[in-house]
Amino acid sequence: MIANPWILLGLLALSIVLTIFTNWQVSGRQPLSIPRRLSVSGFVAFSTSLLWIVLMLFAGIVASRYIERVGHAAIGYLCFALVAGVLSWIRASLFRRLQSQEKASPMEPGSQRKSSLVRTTNYLLFAIVLYLLAAWVLGRSAESVLFIPLCVGALIADLDSPSSAIGGLLPALSRRLQARFGQKQGWHSLAATALVAALASPLLLLPDTKFWAFVPFGFLSHILLDLFTPHGAMLLWPLNHTCYSLAGATVPDRDPSNSRRVLVALGILAVVLLLTVDIGAPPAATAPSPSYEQTLQRYYSLRGNYLVYATIEGTQQVSGRKINGTFEILNAVGDSYVLLDRYTGDVFSAGRSADDNLYLNRISLQPGSSATIKAVELHLQDQLLADGLLVLYEMQREPGLQHIYISGDIVVPSARQPDMTVLQQDYAQTSLRKIQAQEEAHFGLHYLTAGDLIALASVPVETADLVVVATSATSPSGPTVTPLPTVNVTVQPGS
Repeated sequence: MIANPWILLGLLALSIVLTIFTNWQVSGRQPLSIPRRLSVSGFVAFSTSLLWIVLMLFAGIVASRYIERVGHAAIGYLCFALVAGVLSWIRASLFRRLQSQEKASPMEPGSQRKSSLVRTTNYLLFAIVLYLLAAWVLGRSAESVLFIPLCVGALIADLDSPSSAIGGLLPALSRRLQARFGQKQGWHSLAATALVAALASPLLLLPDTKFWAFVPFGFLSHILLDLFTPHGAMLLWPLNHTCYSLAGATVPDRDPSNSRRVLVALGILAVVLLLTVDIGAPPAATAPSPSYEQTLQRYYSLRGNYLVYATIEGTQQVSGRKINGTFEILNAVGDSYVLLDRYTGDVFSAGRSADDNLYLNRISLQPGSSATIKAVELHLQDQLLADGLLVLYEMQREPGLQHIYISGDIVVPSARQPDMTVLQQDYAQTSLRKIQAQEEAHFGLHYLTAGDLIALASVPVETADLVVVATSATSPSGPTVTPLPTVNVTVQPGS
């Protein structure tokens, strides 16, 4: 997912440092030391910290794919570090609060604490085993990323118990649930499963809707395992307040030996299923991939009728940096595309020639909404570029206007060459050079925005042959862009 290994190492170091630092802060800045003997509480603290480091690293990898596309990536990484630091401090504070509550409450025997940890592990393993077993029976591969919502759902079922792991992290909510439903009563029911599914509905906004389904699936697996206990589960609450239990079941009872036996059995079964079931995202359906030439032909058939977007994978010609994402296609010139990055406003060429800013390894096209392209030729002679701005203001009145770009050639007076360095910057690595000097007093303009042309309004030209291209999408009414600013140009005598 990341082309630069140094970024990956930096994100890993940031995750480790933030986790250790926030743990040290909330612990009262006690000296860091390595215990000679790892207790149950120490193992839990180490496991949660390790899990948090993994989660932060994964979030950083996802965020970097967007941060690296903006102009100032350092600011983006700084913002990510600040957000990650705040979240790390909140996590460390909640965990410290849970530990403090355990110390303040009457200490239960060590065997009972271990048994509570074993039972929680049993619920997580049982949920994973059910998922792997279903994948094996259906002949499908299991996606490891789905273990996260699955385990979250299995833990949520213990929210009605303040003494549980998740109940200790959310004591206020846990006490309310216990007062409303009772401990291991109404919350362990099919009605509560439906409620959890409704509360997890925002996960439907994710591209993979299975994330939403696996939260209630994990919740239901917890209730199913409770059916094998003597206490059972109140399945039909609120219609029926009877706790149902399978006859003669003793799994996993309060007896620590039973819990440990179940842990061993589920662990062995999970390992066997992991070795049997394929792990990974299901393979995408294979379809014939169009050639690069076929993609160009398809774009030419769509141009002028639709907004066209390209999902690409490529490499910058100069820096060698990997680029992937979705961009809008402004035009195609020969065998090269002219692409627009709507995040940064950069325009760059992409293709398979040495002159392109980006070498394309893969490209696929997606048509957008219906669109019209209006092109106007603009000819000026012994005038200021400001004299051509009226065309821009007229084009801005088009309904659904997306963007305006200007290209062409200008010849300025040799004796009074203006300062063109404002926009004549080197964009060789990332985008097109907006203004290129062809020869003395002769400049080529390439995809200037309306704002760029306004900045050059006071430039006198001997001749200017420009093409103004406006792209408009189908819209019911009114312009959809910010009105262009007016410009006041003072004409000097003899201009």
